[in-house]
Amino acid sequence: MCKEDKNKEIIRIVLNKRYDIQYASIDNQNAIEYLEKLGALHRLSDDLPVEYDLEDYHVTIDEVNITGNMYYVITAVLRHPKCENCRKALTDAVTGLYNRNYWEQIISGATFQPRTQNFSLILIDVDNLKEINDTYGHIAGDKVIEIVGQAIKKCIRKEDAGLRYGGDEFIILLFNQDKKAAYRVIERIRREINKLAAGQGMNIQISAGAAYYDCLQNMGDIIKMADRDLYKEKRIKKFKEEQSSKKLKDLLKEIERLRDELNQKVAQSDKEINNEEMLKLSQKLDELIIKGLKDEE
Repeated sequence: MCKEDKNKEIIRIVLNKRYDIQYASIDNQNAIEYLEKLGALHRLSDDLPVEYDLEDYHVTIDEVNITGNMYYVITAVLRHPKCENCRKALTDAVTGLYNRNYWEQIISGATFQPRTQNFSLILIDVDNLKEINDTYGHIAGDKVIEIVGQAIKKCIRKEDAGLRYGGDEFIILLFNQDKKAAYRVIERIRREINKLAAGQGMNIQISAGAAYYDCLQNMGDIIKMADRDLYKEKRIKKFKEEQSSKKLKDLLKEIERLRDELNQKVAQSDKEINNEEMLKLSQKLDELIIKGLKDEE
């Protein structure tokens, strides 16, 4: 492993077009392991050069012409390998995902250059975190955040980036993935959250939005697009809840009306008993109550 300054350690590997190692700053066996760990071979078909971050490495892949032959040059920089506090400063303590500091580095270009690659951006909000905090306390709220973080880590690739931006907000960067792929990841995350939450006896709901970045757009615009997508989902949910609430109110009114009518029939039963009519009212009342219970599930 070669060293170019005291704060950086660099691995450099050169491959020919058949992916044979022509040069490595480490021994070939370790070089093969690093190529797999860095996911470099999967990116050789991308438009080069590309840059991306994976764990503690900043990776650059380029194509160069040497004496008439084309070669791939993979460079992995381990930033501040001995600075544990530096790594912790970029990691969220509850989820183990990257934190807002890491996001600020992305925006500033210190972590990777958005212009060099296309990606989809996902925004996620936990819908009912305040309700859980108010009802069960902040320890339960932290458990919710932890579960969402676990689901995100399980559902994205090593070369992608998951961040907890703050509170109940999360950001995911899916490199070289389009918006359709982002929606598939969102659905996988929902399913994983449901599975993990069920094991804890919890109900965790999220809203999510996505946008695609193609290097011709402004990063701020991409965030706004994903944010609009997220709040569109929130508005749809709110509309459905309002419609469901209205239906339930109408149902309760009808149940109350039938109950009053049935009580009146019972009160009049001494004068004129019509068992068949009372039975029909009772059955209809039972059906409405059962329907109401199902709608609440």
